[in-house]
Amino acid sequence: MEDIAKLEGLMQAMKVDGKLIAFEYTLSTGNGEIIDSNVGQTPMFFQTGVDELLPDLEEALLSMAVGERKQVLIPPERAYGPITEKAHRVFPLASIPEKARRIGHKLMSRTRDGAERMVEVVAVGDDKVVLDFNHPLAGQSLHFDVTVITSEQLSGA
Repeated sequence: MEDIAKLEGLMQAMKVDGKLIAFEYTLSTGNGEIIDSNVGQTPMFFQTGVDELLPDLEEALLSMAVGERKQVLIPPERAYGPITEKAHRVFPLASIPEKARRIGHKLMSRTRDGAERMVEVVAVGDDKVVLDFNHPLAGQSLHFDVTVITSEQLSGA
């Protein structure tokens, strides 16, 4: 757990208060499809109170003891929200690469602030393409299987 000690030292030097929690997780959807997991790998670290995690997941982790394992179910409205057509955007056909002009194709889009985001082609017309900017997990219940590895109180100097 040398990584934890280094991170704690860095947080102390930054005069950070709160808890530093390391945990393992497996994330799956309501149909059982595993989306992500770090079990047996480097734990995920987060500092409480800085909005790094979904609020329901953070609340569950805060209530857990080191070594405790818990199943956390987060409904769509508490995760990434419902799928909404408000997240659909129309683009000129010429602005989309030809190989991507098919329904269901996923491609990376760059936002105005430079962040990358996965989008999906939902309609293709003679002169336009409709892209879906909903979060990939919108409309889905999220199932987290989490185990707390460490939990350390931090206090700024």
